[in-house]
Amino acid sequence: EAPNIGHSALLLLGLCNNLRLSNCGEHEEDTLEMVDGLTQGILSMQMPSGAFAIEFGKEDDNYINGIEFFPGEAMLSLMTVHELSIQTRQIYLLEESTRNAILPAMARAFQFYSNYYHTQDVDINYNIWQVLAFAKYHDALHDNRTERENVTGYILEMCQEICQSRSWKYQLARGQSFYINLETVEIAVGLDSLAEGIRIAQEEKQDDLAKMFKMHATNALYFLKWATDQVPD
Repeated sequence: EAPNIGHSALLLLGLCNNLRLSNCGEHEEDTLEMVDGLTQGILSMQMPSGAFAIEFGKEDDNYINGIEFFPGEAMLSLMTVHELSIQTRQIYLLEESTRNAILPAMARAFQFYSNYYHTQDVDINYNIWQVLAFAKYHDALHDNRTERENVTGYILEMCQEICQSRSWKYQLARGQSFYINLETVEIAVGLDSLAEGIRIAQEEKQDDLAKMFKMHATNALYFLKWATDQVPD
């Protein structure tokens, strides 16, 4: 597989978790350098439209292949490193110019990907990674009420669609599935996104949505327990 922003994103997420756990020891300086370099590399892949090009060194519609996964992963990693730099007050985690470029990049990305979601046919994996990424962007929008409301609406709409997807709507019933391997992956990963949806719905006083998301999350937990019980000892 050609090098792409998804690879950089997962490595960046791993490095951030290592820093969060203060687990770098004598390699901390090298880790900080890699974090800044990976962040700059992902930011450099953003196109004028706001979309992120996927594969390094490739042109021509490079934002489409893997759009359900890789851009969301990349944006999640950008917002994770931005969040970490603020929460831990690690002012040297990123170069100032790198840190200051993240939120404007996310604003451009939101315009592109929310429009793409409403105008193109995407599968449920698109929703999952977009929710995880933009939930962190939502949390960073302290002083921009209009943008925060727009992002909130996008997140909650995608979470509702997750609950209406085939895996959740039809296969969760009575805690069993005819497609255990496929459904387990989709539901387990989607549960992370739904947890963010619950949190944001509660914060934004969307009580009916929060209640619905909790119901589906509870069903998902019962399903995952059932799926685990099917594994032979």
